[in-house]
Amino acid sequence: MTFVADQVVQCLGDLYIDLKGGAGVHTTFEEISGVNECGVQSLVFVDKGTEVPSRAAVVITSADFAEQISNPEFLVISVANVRLAQAKVKQALNDYDSEDAEWEQVHPSAVVHSSAQLGEGVKVGPNVVIGARVKVGAGTRIRANTVIEHDAIIGENCIINSLVNIGYQCELGDRVNIHSGVIIGNEGFGFAQDQNRDYHRIPHTGKVVLGNDVQVGANSNIDRGTYGATVLENGVKLDSMCHIAHNVRIKEGTLFASQACIAGSTTIGKRVMASGQVGILDHLEVADNVVLVHRSGVTENIKEPGMYAGVPAKPFKEYVRNLGVGRRLDKLAAKLKG
Repeated sequence: MTFVADQVVQCLGDLYIDLKGGAGVHTTFEEISGVNECGVQSLVFVDKGTEVPSRAAVVITSADFAEQISNPEFLVISVANVRLAQAKVKQALNDYDSEDAEWEQVHPSAVVHSSAQLGEGVKVGPNVVIGARVKVGAGTRIRANTVIEHDAIIGENCIINSLVNIGYQCELGDRVNIHSGVIIGNEGFGFAQDQNRDYHRIPHTGKVVLGNDVQVGANSNIDRGTYGATVLENGVKLDSMCHIAHNVRIKEGTLFASQACIAGSTTIGKRVMASGQVGILDHLEVADNVVLVHRSGVTENIKEPGMYAGVPAKPFKEYVRNLGVGRRLDKLAAKLKG
């Protein structure tokens, strides 16, 4: 497929600063490539620490880098944020292909209950099961071997990948992207112990509610509420293999990397970021704009924004000081033994 640079400028919107070289907005290219794989028909993104390629059709870079490229044969587009430009351009022109164009609109092997409502342009892949009174918004794609249980509501232009299970009465907003192997609305882990120390299951009869533009990574699990709902607000992003327990609320714009685990009834603030394998105990509150790193273990409320690390999680500077104390103790112990 051939693209025109003017399409790129339209995608960039307010990120666009200027262009020079090539054939201007009429410059064409055929692919979006990494710098090391690019050819004369490639569009490439060049950010800090990346060398400008010797050949390309279009280079998108920062204004500072653009000034260093004199008399280019290719088109140079300068932008305010190269990484964000990459997100916008690739989403518009070179996104992951989930159309499943080889199948009919609703595959003959799919089982769709007669009371289910499918919006305009909904695509249903092989062996999908859609239960009673399910509502699916326009433009949503549901891929092979996914199960959507009764009374679930799916918004518009969502991508529900293969082998996903969406539990009964759960609700997804618009433009939600659910990766393969995800379970939404599984029963939570709740048991009561009797006098003999035997465990008795507490049924979880709530639901899961996902806002708009939420992404859930592969093989993640979001438990339904014991009562009420487990909620991920607009724009929340989960990496693969995350576990979100019953009645957790994650506020808008928060991002968790792989293998994060949040125990029941905890509230996570807005724009929180967490690196891999972070764990957060139950019934806690984490403030807005917190960053959790180094496999943090959160055991008490975090009331102030900032970076935290360690187990139990402490402000990052305190965590680093404690590491230094530990190293000095090792040296002291060695001297005493000597």
